[in-house]
Amino acid sequence: MFSSVLFRRLFLPYLMLIVGATAAVGILGARRLRESYLESRRQGLRDDARLISETIAPLLAEPATREAMAVDAAPLEAAASANLQKRAGQLGETLKCRVTIIRADGKVLADNEADPAGMELHDQRPEIVEARDHGDGAAVRRSATLNVDLLYVAHRAIIRGQTCYVRLAVPLGDLNESLRVLYWGLIASGGAAIAGSGLIAFFVARRSTRPMVELTRFADDLSKADLSKVQFQPSGLTEDWGEVGTLSTALNKMARSLSGMIAQINKDRAELLTILASMSEGVIATDNEQRILLVNEAAGTLLGFEPSAAIGKWLYEVVLNDKILKSAAEAQRAAERRQFQVGPVQARHLEVTITTFPSSGPAEGLIVVTHDTTQSVRYQELRKEFVANVSHELRTPLTVIKGFVETLQDGALADPERAARYLGTIERHTNQLTNLVNDLLEISKLESQPDVPRRSSVDLGQTLRRAVELLTPAAQARQQTLVVQAPAHLPHVVGNTDYLDRAINNLIDNAIKYTPEGGRVSASARFEDDQVIVEVSDNGLGIPEEDLPRIFERFYRVDRSRSREMGGTGLGLSIVKHIAQSHGGSIDVTSTVGEGSTFRLSFPAKPTL
Repeated sequence: MFSSVLFRRLFLPYLMLIVGATAAVGILGARRLRESYLESRRQGLRDDARLISETIAPLLAEPATREAMAVDAAPLEAAASANLQKRAGQLGETLKCRVTIIRADGKVLADNEADPAGMELHDQRPEIVEARDHGDGAAVRRSATLNVDLLYVAHRAIIRGQTCYVRLAVPLGDLNESLRVLYWGLIASGGAAIAGSGLIAFFVARRSTRPMVELTRFADDLSKADLSKVQFQPSGLTEDWGEVGTLSTALNKMARSLSGMIAQINKDRAELLTILASMSEGVIATDNEQRILLVNEAAGTLLGFEPSAAIGKWLYEVVLNDKILKSAAEAQRAAERRQFQVGPVQARHLEVTITTFPSSGPAEGLIVVTHDTTQSVRYQELRKEFVANVSHELRTPLTVIKGFVETLQDGALADPERAARYLGTIERHTNQLTNLVNDLLEISKLESQPDVPRRSSVDLGQTLRRAVELLTPAAQARQQTLVVQAPAHLPHVVGNTDYLDRAINNLIDNAIKYTPEGGRVSASARFEDDQVIVEVSDNGLGIPEEDLPRIFERFYRVDRSRSREMGGTGLGLSIVKHIAQSHGGSIDVTSTVGEGSTFRLSFPAKPTL
């Protein structure tokens, strides 16, 4: 489209200029040609008139006397005889023109195309008047005798002392026909000149538009930031294309420079996006009107929006927290940094930092950084809960111990029966405190050490059989059935023997404690999917479904009073969970109230070499 418009703008003016110049030259040339042709024809007729005057001289009669010549020029009139008329006819036929011989007083003596007797006096004809004054005269006018346009040429001749005029005339139609032939030749020459010049102009315009079209396409690519194609430069571009070549060379240099700059910008942007994508903190950048320029995935996750659709939107369209929006407006207005806590947002607690950065316009752009503090808040809550639970667990036995000690000091020590019963209660609660402290130390050790100490190859089947053998008396005391199923050649696991013993013992001991008398407890081990799985099942009280997600939390008890009566600290299952995780394993539970529970420990089997 552009090339055709540019071509027309260059070619059409050239063509119009050529046509106009050729037409002007043609018209001028035609006029000059007509004038030159007429002048040549006049000159020819003058020459012919002079020759005719010499030719007809013998035919004119001798003058009688000077007096007669002066009176009325009668001798010349007498000379106008039939021979003169005949001679005029012969000359007119030979010269292809009208021949008229006129006496000095204007009387026509001979004419080859009309009867002289019927012709009026010609002394006032323009050509005769001019010839009378200058010797020769010419005029273009309409003949009164023939009623046609003629070119007249008259010559004054003095023959034997008498003045007469020889006038020749040719029709303008014949002249125009001759000129028409010349005009057509001139038109043909002009047309050929226009065609040739137009062809040259066509190639010149085409050659001129070609680099402009290429430069236009190149500039269009620049406007679209498409610098993959560099303007092609043939040899001799600057010399052949002049200023266009110089411009093309300059644009190429600019394109290469821009290409390098854009490549560096893209590289920096890619690095920035990579850094933002790898950040756990959410980052949102806006312009001075709070329109989002940049956002990472973490921001969308923390604030609950789709990052890919947020670019170009207003901040209030994607961030729906009033506190964040209000603080952003205040920070932008005051051009200062704001930091605050919000939550829960999308079930998360966030720490938000808003800072400004220079941007176009009267206001500054914003950087909104959100940090997920949910885990920290959760840890604080767990710490508070842990302190409260520990205080509660310690206070109960200490209160009991203190009470019975005071009772003994008040005199109960003198009563052997009461003293023995009170001392037994004090001993039981002291043991509970000891177990609690030991369990707390055990959990602290498991949480603080990065790896399991003293690793070795452990046969969980043998560990399971050993735990069942150790706890069989406790099951028998409650008239329970305790069975074990473990293959002899179970794959080993890598871990700490004491920890694994403790985990399995805790599970079997809990099953015995929370299974009514006469119940059944079974322990089994098997190899499945590269895992060694230990299961402890009972048909006891079961665990309500709402308590299952929290059963492995520290100090969490389904039935607190029953747990304390049995000497539980509320830390056993939490210790088992930590032991399983420190060995790269896991623990889960399935339970139905009134039907029993099944605890399942899974450990990765030791690779076979």
